[in-house]
Amino acid sequence: MSLMEKLDGGVSLLAGGTDLLVAMKDGRLRHRTLVDIKHISNLGAIRPEDAGLCLGAAVNTRTIARSPLVKERFPLLSQALAVLGSMQIGNRATIGGNLANASPAADSAPALLALEASVKLVGPQGERLVPLENFFSGPGKTVLERELLTEIHVPSAPDQGRGVFYKLGPRGAPEDICIVSVAVFAVPDASKRIWTDVRIALGAVAPTPIRARNAEKALLGQLIEGRTVEDAARLAAEKDARPISDIRGSASYRRAMVKILVARALEQLSER
Repeated sequence: MSLMEKLDGGVSLLAGGTDLLVAMKDGRLRHRTLVDIKHISNLGAIRPEDAGLCLGAAVNTRTIARSPLVKERFPLLSQALAVLGSMQIGNRATIGGNLANASPAADSAPALLALEASVKLVGPQGERLVPLENFFSGPGKTVLERELLTEIHVPSAPDQGRGVFYKLGPRGAPEDICIVSVAVFAVPDASKRIWTDVRIALGAVAPTPIRARNAEKALLGQLIEGRTVEDAARLAAEKDARPISDIRGSASYRRAMVKILVARALEQLSER
């Protein structure tokens, strides 16, 4: 951190480099200094934290996806990271870099948002823990202020909670950058047939990855049935999503896919 402060912001941190090096080669980013952090031991660990999880920011996404601890405690995250890029990309790309790059289409973000994760930031003024929902400030922008993202903390989840991740990629290829992604974590009460906890997160349909708060509110405490699922999916598409049209898909197509994928995820969870 003292080096970052000494260089007065003219430094970039290198761990996996899958986004950074491409951007530098294309001329979109220029830095006087690169600092390699991938061999800092504390940044490369996956460890249990009570009933939750702590992920070092420099752990590559393929390692997290295959971790028995992650699969056991948070299979939703394992699902999402299993389709983050090709095998080669997954073996290099780090979880911290995927978040700090702040792409609206970041594959890790919806799953971690649905799991209500937080990120630990360390800088000259000390350290702070920021809810992931407050970490992104715009496309390619975060609240980092000459700080290093060191850890991702995932709190314990309700025992009855289940998660589903869906990603729509170009040509149906899940490893490509997504057109739309949806992560849903829900706790259905089987005896009362109601939703007692629902978290819905969306990727690539707003300036940042987002929680679909309107859709969540429509489900909480409501009966698990087709009508409530349909209403929630419609709200996610019409009220929560704020997509743009780009080379990968139109705004109207993205809204339509949000509705379909949210409904599909909720139906799958209710069937369980």
